[in-house]
This record gives sequence, structure tokens and C-alpha cells, in this order.
Amino acid sequence: MGKEIRLREKGSMLLAAFLLAVVAIGGISAYFTDVDSVANVFTIGKVKIDLTEPAYDAHPQDHQNLTPNKSLDKDPYVTNTGINDAFVFTEFTIPKAEVKTAAENGSQNTAVNQELFQYQISEGWTQVVKEDREDGCRYVYAYGSNEACTPLSAGHTTPVLFADGKIRFLNVIEGQGLEEEMLELPVDAYGIQTVDLDGGKTAPADVWAVLENQQAGK
Repeated sequence: MGKEIRLREKGSMLLAAFLLAVVAIGGISAYFTDVDSVANVFTIGKVKIDLTEPAYDAHPQDHQNLTPNKSLDKDPYVTNTGINDAFVFTEFTIPKAEVKTAAENGSQNTAVNQELFQYQISEGWTQVVKEDREDGCRYVYAYGSNEACTPLSAGHTTPVLFADGKIRFLNVIEGQGLEEEMLELPVDAYGIQTVDLDGGKTAPADVWAVLENQQAGK
């Protein structure tokens, strides 16, 4: 009986030692693991445009001492020199005066307050604003159609604003006070991002309203 008890005790001790060994081995086991990550780097875009008039700038002497019906170089166009696509607008004011002009047969037309330059706008531009004032008429044109502005991609250029890059001085009868007057025809260009624009606006009138409001705050 005593021998049997000792065998049982010895067996229990061996079992306990085995279980401890299993626990010890389990505590230092290696596990397959993995780690991954993403950088989440963001870069900031840039809207930048350049307005140039190469033919106008190349012949400054042609813009002096104008004669009636003279054709002049006036070739503004816009280049996207930024990173992002841009919606583009141009704004200019044509000077006005109350003058008589000569008809084709040489007779005099009745004096009216009218723009002093004649011109056509190139295809690809659409009128957004016409503000007729006593001394001039202000226009805003969008690069695009009546329905939507056309995105101007980085590195790309719009068509020239005035058709054939030309305007023509009105066929004004002399002696009406314009002699030696200095006439100005300033042109400004504006660019704005094409995406995330106040609910996705693309119509020229809507985009111009956004741009005009932002410009007013500067």
C-alpha cells in the first residue's frame, strides 16, 4: 500500500512538472505579426495665370497718332502657369464719346455716344457682363460657353480675346475734340479653381459672381 501511494505521488509530481514545462514553453513562443501604414501626404495646389499681348507690345509706335479707321494690334490671351486647372475671365473697358462718324459714301452720320473702337471677340469666349456707362462700356468674358466655363489646364493658353488680334479705331470725323486725346483700353484677367467651387458651380455667371465677391474682399 505504501509503495502504491509513493508511485501515485511520484506520478502526480511528474504530471505537475510536465504541465509547468508546457506553460513555460507557451510563454516564450513566437507569433506571426505584421504592421503597415500609409504616409497621408498632401500637396497644396496653385492657381496662377499670365496675361500677355505680344503683338501689341512689339509695335508700341502703331498706337500713337491714330487716324480714323486704323487697324491696331490688340492680342491679349491668358496662359495657365500654375498647377491646377483654372476657370479664366477677362475684363476690359472700351472708351466712349459722342462723335460723328463717316459713312462709306463719305457722308456724316448723326453724332451719338458710342464706343471708339470696333472689334469682334474670338470663338471660345462668352460674354458675362456688359455695363454701359457714359464714358465707356465695361465687358467681362469667360473662357467657355454660355452653359459652362472651360477648364484651362496647366501650361495651356486661351484663344486670343479679340478676333485676329485686331481692333479698329472708329471712322471719326475730325474736329470733334478727340485730337491729341489719350485713349485707354485696359484688359485684366482672372483665374479661379475649377473644383470644389461653391457646390460645383461651372456656369460663367455663377463662377464670375464667386470670383467677383472674393476679389471685393482683397
